[in-house]
Amino acid sequence: MNQQYTCLHDKMIEELFIQYDKCIDKKNKIVSFFLSSLSTGNMLWRSFLPAFAITRTFPRHHFVSSNEVNRFRDDPCKICNIDSWAGFENEDYNFYLEIASNAGGIPAFSLEFCIVLLTEFNKLANNAIEPSCTDAHIFNEIMMSLVDASSQETLKKDIVKRINKIQLFDTNKTQTQCLLQTLGFCGILETEQHKSPFHGYVNLGLAPKKSHKSDWSYPVDFWEPSDGINKEAFKFWFEGYPEFEKYWQ
Repeated sequence: MNQQYTCLHDKMIEELFIQYDKCIDKKNKIVSFFLSSLSTGNMLWRSFLPAFAITRTFPRHHFVSSNEVNRFRDDPCKICNIDSWAGFENEDYNFYLEIASNAGGIPAFSLEFCIVLLTEFNKLANNAIEPSCTDAHIFNEIMMSLVDASSQETLKKDIVKRINKIQLFDTNKTQTQCLLQTLGFCGILETEQHKSPFHGYVNLGLAPKKSHKSDWSYPVDFWEPSDGINKEAFKFWFEGYPEFEKYWQ
């Protein structure tokens, strides 16, 4: 098909939804890959979930001019803040794939991550995958680290340290941060004031930060133990696993 595009932005959005439409009904399989990554250490498998969670409420649209031109940006899209000329080549594909395959998620939002990761999932979508008892144990320990945290503890220091000490869970600070950011994109870790893409489209490219020094993604950047977990969102993603039922009851 020789589709004509008015700008590369539209081509990129179309490619995103070509890949998303292939897996729109495979949420449970994506969650299975996520859980199965915990004991295997397969960071690519873990990265499929944030891409799916972000794209799930991302708007299908054509480029809409924001009529804003400055020395740094050339008229980004009013809807998604992506430039009209945005696109990526094969070498860019491998760049994003390598980052996600090492980090186990999306370290900083970029729509290119979503395209690459959904494409990679679709290559594996027919593979049989079943989380193990070890995977369930690790995820339960992760969730307990969150729900049992005291109001004096912080996510970015105390909880990360606790998660990094979970037995049978081989991780590092960056991978743990990406995992927690994934729970944020999924709506499990959010606040009343800072809602996640679970509820509807959030322009993550323009989302606020808790401080200008923070390298954590929205909305988990604002999360504190007193915010608790969103039980509705947790059930949406993990209701296929009765061993986690206590987190949505």
